Amino acid sequence: MSKLHIPMCYNYVMEIHRQTSPEAAAAEAGEYLNAFLTEHKAAPVLLLLSGGSALALLDYVGKAALGENLTISVLDERFSQDPAINNFAQIQRIQFYSDALAAGCGFFGTLPRNNESAEDLAARWQENILAWTKENPEGLIAATLGLGSDGHTAGIFPFPENPGEFKRLFESENFVAAYHAAGKNQFPGRITAALTLLKNLDAGFAYACGKEKRQALQSLLTGKKTAATLPAAAWLEIKQLDIFTDLDVKV
Repeated sequence: MSKLHIPMCYNYVMEIHRQTSPEAAAAEAGEYLNAFLTEHKAAPVLLLLSGGSALALLDYVGKAALGENLTISVLDERFSQDPAINNFAQIQRIQFYSDALAAGCGFFGTLPRNNESAEDLAARWQENILAWTKENPEGLIAATLGLGSDGHTAGIFPFPENPGEFKRLFESENFVAAYHAAGKNQFPGRITAALTLLKNLDAGFAYACGKEKRQALQSLLTGKKTAATLPAAAWLEIKQLDIFTDLDVKV
């Protein structure tokens, strides 16, 4: 295992943690997340969770790190009531959720209600996040982050063909965006944290493993791509970013 500490700018730091396998990278990422939650257990924390492979991090978060000051939601959502598709429904099926519920954690659920549109769900989720930030002006927002081979993160997909549409969807003042990612993903109905919310994160725990993600991660680290072509470039604006990978990439 190796670690690379990279000062980004004033008060912004990125660290890259290289492990020998995806499993070892997930374990280390989960241990870092556990340490963060334990350190800040007495403070209000909003934790936003990515789905997919990044859920493996939660296996390493212990019960002692969870408590009533922690509020949990997703970082992006697939607009579906199908529990095999909806991200929040999948989180509800793992041990982490049961432990968090027993510890008194709060939740911002994102399972669509009956007759609720994607736009309605986005508005409800946005209202929850805004209310939390107003009630907890000194609170911390953290997220687990995943990386797609196309450079997408959360539910923010590249729009190289239409940078203006990307800006409209993800770079407004809103924390949440609802849109149809037709032709970009097998689950096109998305409600996702926008870049505005990503840039307000106090801490990010990014899991990027697998050779198919090497080019995207390398492009991110060079800093030469725009968010419209590589949405994960927004990671570079997170105050404290830890990237856990099994890839040997250059900085």
